[in-house]
Amino acid sequence: MAMIDTQTVKCLSVSGPRGYDAAKRVVGRKRVALVDAEGYWLAVAVVPASVQERDTLAALDDGKAAWPSLRAATLDGAFTAERCQVWSNLHGMRHEVVIRPSGQKGFVVLPRRWVVERSFGWLTHWGGLLCDRAGRLDVAAARIECAAALAATEALINPA
Repeated sequence: MAMIDTQTVKCLSVSGPRGYDAAKRVVGRKRVALVDAEGYWLAVAVVPASVQERDTLAALDDGKAAWPSLRAATLDGAFTAERCQVWSNLHGMRHEVVIRPSGQKGFVVLPRRWVVERSFGWLTHWGGLLCDRAGRLDVAAARIECAAALAATEALINPA
Protein backbone atom coordinates (compact mmCIF):
# COMPACT_ATOMS: atom_id res chain seq x y z
CA MET A 1 0.00 0.00 0.00
CA ALA A 2 1.43 3.37 -0.95
CA MET A 3 0.89 6.28 1.36
CA ILE A 4 1.58 9.64 -0.23
CA ASP A 5 1.68 12.94 1.58
CA THR A 6 3.42 16.27 1.58
CA GLN A 7 5.01 18.11 4.44
CA THR A 8 5.98 21.75 4.25
CA VAL A 9 9.40 22.61 5.59
CA LYS A 10 10.33 26.14 6.50
CA CYS A 11 13.76 27.43 7.32
CA LEU A 12 15.21 30.88 6.90
CA SER A 13 18.70 29.68 5.97
CA VAL A 14 17.68 27.73 2.86
CA SER A 15 19.22 28.84 -0.39
CA GLY A 16 18.00 27.62 -3.73
CA PRO A 17 14.47 27.12 -5.04
CA ARG A 18 11.75 28.01 -2.56
CA GLY A 19 8.14 28.97 -2.90
CA TYR A 20 5.18 30.34 -0.99
CA ASP A 21 2.17 28.22 -0.06
CA ALA A 22 -0.66 30.71 0.47
CA ALA A 23 -2.99 28.14 2.06
CA LYS A 24 -0.46 27.25 4.77
CA ARG A 25 1.20 30.69 4.80
CA VAL A 26 4.61 29.09 4.55
CA VAL A 27 7.72 30.03 2.60
CA GLY A 28 9.99 27.13 1.77
CA ARG A 29 9.67 23.63 0.38
CA LYS A 30 7.41 20.60 0.45
CA ARG A 31 8.49 17.03 0.98
CA VAL A 32 6.53 14.52 -1.05
CA ALA A 33 6.80 10.94 0.20
CA LEU A 34 5.85 7.49 -0.99
CA VAL A 35 5.85 5.09 1.96
CA ASP A 36 4.72 1.50 2.45
CA ALA A 37 2.01 0.29 4.84
CA GLU A 38 4.50 0.20 7.72
CA GLY A 39 5.69 3.74 7.07
CA TYR A 40 9.09 2.95 5.58
CA TRP A 41 10.22 5.41 2.93
CA LEU A 42 10.11 4.12 -0.64
CA ALA A 43 10.59 7.38 -2.51
CA VAL A 44 10.87 11.04 -1.65
CA ALA A 45 10.97 14.30 -3.57
CA VAL A 46 11.42 17.89 -2.47
CA VAL A 47 9.60 20.65 -4.36
CA PRO A 48 9.10 24.38 -3.79
CA ALA A 49 6.16 25.18 -1.53
CA SER A 50 4.42 27.04 -4.35
CA VAL A 51 3.69 23.73 -6.13
CA GLN A 52 0.19 22.45 -5.36
CA GLU A 53 -0.02 19.04 -3.70
CA ARG A 54 -1.87 17.41 -6.60
CA ASP A 55 0.91 18.51 -8.97
CA THR A 56 3.64 16.78 -6.94
CA LEU A 57 2.73 13.20 -7.86
CA ALA A 58 4.83 13.35 -11.04
CA ALA A 59 7.90 13.77 -8.81
CA LEU A 60 7.26 10.24 -7.48
CA ASP A 61 7.13 8.49 -10.89
CA ASP A 62 10.64 7.03 -10.54
CA GLY A 63 9.90 5.83 -7.02
CA LYS A 64 6.76 4.02 -8.13
CA ALA A 65 8.67 2.42 -11.02
CA ALA A 66 11.12 1.00 -8.48
CA TRP A 67 8.26 -0.57 -6.49
CA PRO A 68 5.92 -2.17 -9.06
CA SER A 69 4.21 -4.32 -6.43
CA LEU A 70 2.38 -1.33 -4.88
CA ARG A 71 -1.31 -1.72 -5.64
CA ALA A 72 -3.07 0.95 -3.55
CA ALA A 73 -2.42 4.66 -3.18
CA THR A 74 -3.86 6.14 0.01
CA LEU A 75 -3.75 9.88 -0.50
CA ASP A 76 -4.42 13.03 1.48
CA GLY A 77 -7.58 15.06 0.83
CA ALA A 78 -5.58 17.46 -1.35
CA PHE A 79 -5.27 14.73 -4.01
CA THR A 80 -8.93 14.57 -5.05
CA ALA A 81 -8.31 16.03 -8.52
CA GLU A 82 -8.99 13.88 -11.55
CA ARG A 83 -5.32 13.98 -12.60
CA CYS A 84 -4.45 12.22 -9.33
CA GLN A 85 -6.89 9.45 -10.22
CA VAL A 86 -5.28 9.25 -13.67
CA TRP A 87 -1.81 9.06 -12.09
CA SER A 88 -2.88 6.17 -9.85
CA ASN A 89 -4.50 4.32 -12.77
CA LEU A 90 -1.43 4.90 -14.95
CA HIS A 91 0.73 3.20 -12.32
CA GLY A 92 -1.75 0.36 -11.74
CA MET A 93 -2.79 1.45 -8.27
CA ARG A 94 -6.17 1.80 -6.59
CA HIS A 95 -6.86 5.45 -5.71
CA GLU A 96 -8.07 6.00 -2.12
CA VAL A 97 -8.45 9.49 -0.68
CA VAL A 98 -8.66 9.87 3.10
CA ILE A 99 -10.76 12.91 3.88
CA ARG A 100 -11.95 14.40 7.14
CA PRO A 101 -15.54 13.53 8.12
CA SER A 102 -17.96 16.36 7.40
CA GLY A 103 -18.69 18.49 10.43
CA GLN A 104 -15.52 17.39 12.25
CA LYS A 105 -13.72 20.17 14.10
CA GLY A 106 -10.29 19.99 15.64
CA PHE A 107 -7.84 17.10 15.52
CA VAL A 108 -9.05 13.67 14.46
CA VAL A 109 -7.01 10.58 13.64
CA LEU A 110 -7.78 9.61 10.06
CA PRO A 111 -7.48 5.99 8.93
CA ARG A 112 -4.03 5.14 7.51
CA ARG A 113 -3.13 8.84 7.43
CA TRP A 114 -1.12 8.53 10.64
CA VAL A 115 1.36 6.19 8.90
CA VAL A 116 2.68 9.01 6.74
CA GLU A 117 2.71 11.48 9.62
CA ARG A 118 4.73 9.00 11.66
CA SER A 119 7.21 8.66 8.79
CA PHE A 120 7.72 12.42 8.76
CA GLY A 121 8.02 12.31 12.54
CA TRP A 122 10.90 9.85 12.24
CA LEU A 123 12.89 12.63 10.60
CA THR A 124 13.06 14.37 13.97
CA HIS A 125 15.60 11.75 15.05
CA TRP A 126 17.93 13.04 12.34
CA GLY A 127 18.37 16.59 13.61
CA GLY A 128 19.52 18.33 10.44
CA LEU A 129 16.47 17.19 8.50
CA LEU A 130 13.94 19.21 10.49
CA CYS A 131 15.16 22.39 8.84
CA ASP A 132 16.24 21.77 5.27
CA ARG A 133 19.52 23.55 4.62
CA ALA A 134 20.42 22.06 1.23
CA GLY A 135 20.49 24.49 -1.66
CA ARG A 136 19.45 22.04 -4.37
CA LEU A 137 16.18 20.12 -4.26
CA ASP A 138 17.80 16.82 -5.26
CA VAL A 139 20.37 17.16 -2.48
CA ALA A 140 17.59 17.79 0.04
CA ALA A 141 15.81 14.63 -1.16
CA ALA A 142 19.06 12.63 -1.01
CA ARG A 143 19.59 13.64 2.62
CA ILE A 144 16.14 12.27 3.48
CA GLU A 145 16.87 9.08 1.52
CA CYS A 146 20.09 8.57 3.49
CA ALA A 147 18.23 8.98 6.78
CA ALA A 148 15.58 6.53 5.54
CA ALA A 149 18.27 3.98 4.68
CA LEU A 150 19.85 4.38 8.12
CA ALA A 151 16.45 4.00 9.81
CA ALA A 152 15.70 0.85 7.80
CA THR A 153 19.11 -0.60 8.69
CA GLU A 154 18.52 0.20 12.34
CA ALA A 155 15.12 -1.54 12.18
CA LEU A 156 16.77 -4.65 10.76
CA ILE A 157 19.47 -4.70 13.43
CA ASN A 158 17.12 -3.95 16.36
CA PRO A 159 13.67 -5.39 15.58
CA ALA A 160 10.96 -4.31 18.00
